[in-house]
Formats: sequence, structure tokens, C-alpha cells
Amino acid sequence: MLAVLAGVHILGKLTFFMLPYRRRRAALDKAYDGGKLRATATSDVASLILATGLVVVLFIAGVKPVSFLIGLWVGATLIQLYFHQFYEPLTTEQQPPPPAGPIKIMSYAIEARPWRPWVEIVGLIVLVVAAFVAMGFGAGM
Repeated sequence: MLAVLAGVHILGKLTFFMLPYRRRRAALDKAYDGGKLRATATSDVASLILATGLVVVLFIAGVKPVSFLIGLWVGATLIQLYFHQFYEPLTTEQQPPPPAGPIKIMSYAIEARPWRPWVEIVGLIVLVVAAFVAMGFGAGM
């Protein structure tokens, strides 16, 4: 059940990019309101705690270390390649308001062109769907 929730969460995050640019930009501006350089400090800590807890549960449940390391490598590689797709400069209209550190600029670049790393997004979707199929999702689990 936990794996299904994780897969649905991964796919659900992609739906934000289906919103019109103006709505995504307004949400981003609000998150960085007040000249903040970082909009996710609290959620980053919560995500790290959750991820650590899930890894502990995986190893208690008997995950094979080789499977875990390969999955970790694939996930890290996909996210690295995803971010590498945002190499084009932003237009003046797409630039974040100052101050703009690297993370803030990257956030605005992603919102300006969310489907630019479409190969990585499709790869992620295929991997989640393949995991669902392997778990028997949709076949009477």
C-alpha cells in the first residue's frame, strides 16, 4: 500500500505543471514572497525525515541492498538529468524578482518551461507504471 501511495504521489506532483503558466507563476511568486531565497525549507526537512523513515522501513522489510542501490542511482540520475534540461536563460518576464539565488532561479526556470525535460518525465512515468504493473496494480491486487 505504501508503494502505491508513493507512486501516486510521484505522478500527482506532475499535475501542477498542467496548470497555466500564470497560475504556476503566481504560486511561485507567493512562495518566494518577501524576498525569500528559499521557499521550501520546512518541506525539505519534512521530506528528508519521511525519506529516512521509508528507507528504514524498506530495510526492516528485507529490501535487497543491490535493488535499493540501483533504484537510488536511477532516481538520482533521472533528477540530475531533469535539472540539466534547464540550461536556457530566462526571458526578462520569466526572471524571478530579486534577490535571486540559484535555487530560486531554477524554480522559475522550471515553471517557465516545465515540460522541457519531457524525456525524464516520461521515463519517470514509465517506471512508476511498470512498478504498479509488477505489483499487480489493476489486476485484483
